[in-house]
Amino acid sequence: MKIETDRLLLRKHRIEDYERFWGMITDPIAKRFTGGVTSLTYEQRFKLFCEDCSTPYSEDRIEFAVVEKSSMMYIGYCGCRASKELGGYELFYGYCRDSWGKGYGFEAADSAVAFFFEQMGIDRLVAASDKENIATVRILNRLGFKFIEQVNIDRLGVVDKCELHKQEYRRSR
Repeated sequence: MKIETDRLLLRKHRIEDYERFWGMITDPIAKRFTGGVTSLTYEQRFKLFCEDCSTPYSEDRIEFAVVEKSSMMYIGYCGCRASKELGGYELFYGYCRDSWGKGYGFEAADSAVAFFFEQMGIDRLVAASDKENIATVRILNRLGFKFIEQVNIDRLGVVDKCELHKQEYRRSR
């Protein structure tokens, strides 16, 4: 299962993605708004990453590796997961800092949201964002997400909960 845009390929993670993935999840700036850097060792996280690579997608979680087509370089991840804390399927993503500012976040999220609504049959997505994370606030606004309430999530603190309904997304296209 993969998604292709003009500049990006969204596909299953591969072992060769790990070095850039590890660099991203241990970068305190890149992980500032997504729960902080991992507390796992390189080896512990590698073992989990390998398990993720070999496990089929499930109804409760799909996480795509986001790859820049021109270089075939791993630049981040984008997916959706069932979230008890947010009460629905949560859109989530994270990117290596060297890919910031190029519009990749919106491009990947837009194509992933379309996939989740059209191929997975999801009717509503939720997202959590920190008001200080201007890039994510812009992406969610462009996608059509609407603020619902502030919620306190253990690893993130107080964040804005937003939601997007399939019909609203269709109307904005």
